[in-house]
Amino acid sequence: MNILHLPYNVASQISVSVRALRAIGVPARGLILAGGSRIIQSPAEIEVLPDAPSLPRSIRWARQHGRRYATLLAAIGWADLLHWHFGYLTLRGGFDLTWARLLRKPGIAEFWGDDIRVADIEAADNPYYAAYAPPAYRAEVTRQRSRETQSRFARAGFSCMVGDGQMLSYVQRELFPTVHLVRQRVLLSDYRPQPPDPGRRRPVIVHSPSDPGRKGSAFVQAAVDALRRTHDFEFRLVTGRPRDEALTMLSDADIFVDQVILGTHGLASLEAMALAKPVVCYIKPAMVAQYPAELPVVNANPDNLTAVLDGLLASGERRRHLGVLGRAYVEKYHDALRLAHQLRDIYEQTLRGRG
Repeated sequence: MNILHLPYNVASQISVSVRALRAIGVPARGLILAGGSRIIQSPAEIEVLPDAPSLPRSIRWARQHGRRYATLLAAIGWADLLHWHFGYLTLRGGFDLTWARLLRKPGIAEFWGDDIRVADIEAADNPYYAAYAPPAYRAEVTRQRSRETQSRFARAGFSCMVGDGQMLSYVQRELFPTVHLVRQRVLLSDYRPQPPDPGRRRPVIVHSPSDPGRKGSAFVQAAVDALRRTHDFEFRLVTGRPRDEALTMLSDADIFVDQVILGTHGLASLEAMALAKPVVCYIKPAMVAQYPAELPVVNANPDNLTAVLDGLLASGERRRHLGVLGRAYVEKYHDALRLAHQLRDIYEQTLRGRG
């Protein structure tokens, strides 16, 4: 059962999944786009497909294109099943997906966020998204775009997979009657838990937004500025740093602030919890009931973020306790090795269905 993961290494989920699947004996490999994969772990298990050449049409240009097509098409031919991360294609005109369809390759499309997010659906039960999500961003994530993305994979005979309940609200069920829910994966061995020291005299707050507008970074900065008048702490805004450096900074945090607009937690929160750091993040009411009851994320929004951080800065013991709970939560619900067994079962079920 040869499994090919491609093409976008969203939050390292291709590399994490491949490593975990190999650890339980599933022949898996990853082929990812260089430009579409900001975080790359374990390059030995992942092949990086260069970005499309931008050279003028020439012999060199043709050779680069030829190598790019040959590598991708050969990898698709090798696979018994394709696990496609993020709903974007790699070759002009979607020939990669067309090739998979011609070869009758079964596949699973795992949607991760903006590939199928619909602004109107999110805004309907998330007032902070409705009020503060950047207008240009909201204009991009439309029902039409989501439908077109999902239709491409449905026509190719792919199944659908998502990582949390919020993504389910965007899935077109007439296209995908069955949807697999597999939680985001974390390789616990990559994260040494370091709970905050409750006696630290100058706590460190870390905020590392992938997109400051969507993450509500302006509200985080405003809360930090207000709290400086009453608390002695250090604030570190981590942007544009290499992954190793960013994780080193996170490992020294006493509080990690994720986002306060989108309404769900992502991989950044899980990485912080894996390091045993207390996490502050906005979880909208509709999602609270969908997460396990022991989710230790401290729920905060633009209206109460200052008060929430004030309480955490005032109690070192609470910070440590939340950090310990966070590590236990990730171990229970997001262990990549455990979830690799779930993935294997889904692959086997999918292949039997095509037999």
